[in-house]
This record gives sequence, C-alpha cells and structure tokens, in this order.
Amino acid sequence: MTLDPIDITLLRLAGKYRWLPYMGLGKFGFGSGLEDEIGILSAAGLIKISQDKSFMRPTPQGCKMLASYGYDFGPGSDRSYTSVSALRRRLEVSSIVLTALRAGIDVFREDIEALARQPSFFPAFELRTGGTNMMNAASCAGFGHWGDKGYMLQYVSPESCGMYLINELTQLRNMSSIFDPGLSAPLAMIFAGQSYDDLYKRLQSDKPSARHGKHSFYDYWDVYRKTDMPIHLLSCDETGATQLALMRQPDYNARVARAALGDTWIPHDDQIPDADGCLRGNPLVIAADMDVRRVLRVCAAARELGRGQVMVAAFKSQIHEFYAELLPDDSFVKRLSISRPILDKAFGGSFSLYSMGSG
Repeated sequence: MTLDPIDITLLRLAGKYRWLPYMGLGKFGFGSGLEDEIGILSAAGLIKISQDKSFMRPTPQGCKMLASYGYDFGPGSDRSYTSVSALRRRLEVSSIVLTALRAGIDVFREDIEALARQPSFFPAFELRTGGTNMMNAASCAGFGHWGDKGYMLQYVSPESCGMYLINELTQLRNMSSIFDPGLSAPLAMIFAGQSYDDLYKRLQSDKPSARHGKHSFYDYWDVYRKTDMPIHLLSCDETGATQLALMRQPDYNARVARAALGDTWIPHDDQIPDADGCLRGNPLVIAADMDVRRVLRVCAAARELGRGQVMVAAFKSQIHEFYAELLPDDSFVKRLSISRPILDKAFGGSFSLYSMGSG
C-alpha cells in the first residue's frame, strides 16, 4: 500500500500519541474526508478503531509501515489500554495535539530541547517514560512554544480537576532556559477543555474536590483565581485552533485592532495599561486569546475610574458564553466580533490553518 500525505500524517499522529479521539474528529476542521481516510487505513490493518468508536490506535502493521517511511515509533501493540484513567489522559492530550496541529504547530518534536524552535508542542508523557520521571508528580498535558512565549498546557475536565501547583510551576520555570537561553521568554498557562462553555462552568465552581489542598494539589478553579501568571482558555476544536494560530502571530492584539478599527483606534490607554488602547474614548480589549482575567482587570479599572463602556473583541463562537458566564454583572461591555476577513487584513496571507496533506 502506498500512503498519501494525509495517511502519513494520521499514522504519525497515531504512532507518536498511540490513542487518538475518533468520535467528533470533525470538530477540528481538517475536512469531511478524514473519516474516509481513517476507514481506508483501518481496512488495510494499519489503524484499529475501538469497538465503541471513541478512539483509534496504530497496529503493529501500521508502525511497521511508518518505519518504512522513516518514522520509527516502536512496534505498537495489539492491546488497548487496560487502565481507563491512562487512556483518558492520552485522549485529553490528543485533543490538544489535534487543535495545535490544526493551528500549524509542530506536534512531532522528538525531544524536549526541540522546544527551543517554535511553533512547537511537546507532550509531557514523553518525560514520564524511560525510567526517569522528569515531571516530579506534575500532571500537565505538555509544553508549547509559539509567539515567543512558553506555555504549560493543562486539560480541565471532571476527571482532570486540578494540578500540583508548586511542582508544575517549578517545572515550567525550569523550562525557561529551553524556550530561551536568555530566560526572557514570557511564561503562561493554557487551560484546555472540550469547549469554552465547559471551561467557563468549571472555573466558576468553588466546590473543592477530595484532593484539593493535599500535597500541593489545587483545583483548577482555585488556581485560576489565585495564580498571577497569565492563564488562557482553549477549546479543543477549530475555534481553539484559530485562537492558537492567532497567538502565534507577532503583536497580534495591535494588528487585529488596527485592521478592525482603522483610524478610530488609539493604540494606548494611559489610564488602563492592561487595555489594548481606546475606541472612541472607551478602553478596548482584544480577547480572542482568551486571557479572560485581563478582561476582568480592565472592567474593574474602568468601573473604578467611572469610564463608560469596555469594548471587548473575540471570535463569534467565544462571545456568547464568555460574556454571559465570566464577566461581572455590573460591567457595561460592548461586544465586537473578530471575523476571518479581519484576520486576513491584519496578517495578509500569513494567517491560515493547517490542512492534513498540505505539507
């Protein structure tokens, strides 16, 4: 069997990450023909789809085929995960991986040092194997480097309800020299989940889990409230991929504001430094990167100063629940939608999402 570029990409993903989500694969926006390609690989005995069609994995034959193309991920296995929690964690990481891949981020890095080159994502499970656990009880999904920033990515769900805060922040800071030998790369966290709506609801909670507060383990809602480090929310779907693709771009907030608003946009707000300038005397926030706490800071500052509206711009699919669930009730916010034509104007031909088979 001769593989085309889409087949090779699918097999490489399956070879490196082993367990990939199958149900709902279309939400990442790779195209309607992807399931047909997977069906061909399954019929050829290269990929095994689980009986409930929730996930897929490579077969030993699939790994052997990959090796013939120069991608050696080991022999594979005929057995699926016997540990439900281990399978769940791999599927969570894979949802982040598919989102990052759609955003044009390299998800095939072979070692942690490769994070020096951006844009790239490196899964944390690679640091928990081989007999040396470099993660020191940290449970993050992985690390990313794009837009000259270093990220630690966490997956938020009912089962993945929190993190070992001290261990994981220490781990991220230890990564600084990999992101940038000069230790000048800004650091941030990304809280990923199945949807923005789900993330909003979980971060609004204040009900402690059974593990909360034990051995430096804190629920994500508490981490979100207390941590000074920037935290971005990320939906694992095509909108999330568009968000990451935007965050890859240099000076993305200013470029979007200029493209959307032209001469009506003033680049600086002297009273509110957190804002992305002013629009007709009102503070503006470009919020498509989902740093929601920055929006809250601008709203609080505007309220204290007696300023009128806060103009907040995000992607249309981020807006509804974003405003309804997280912004304070007494904030007077005007919603602005960032469309694809605005992105094209802001970045010219340099803004696009990755399609499998395009190289």
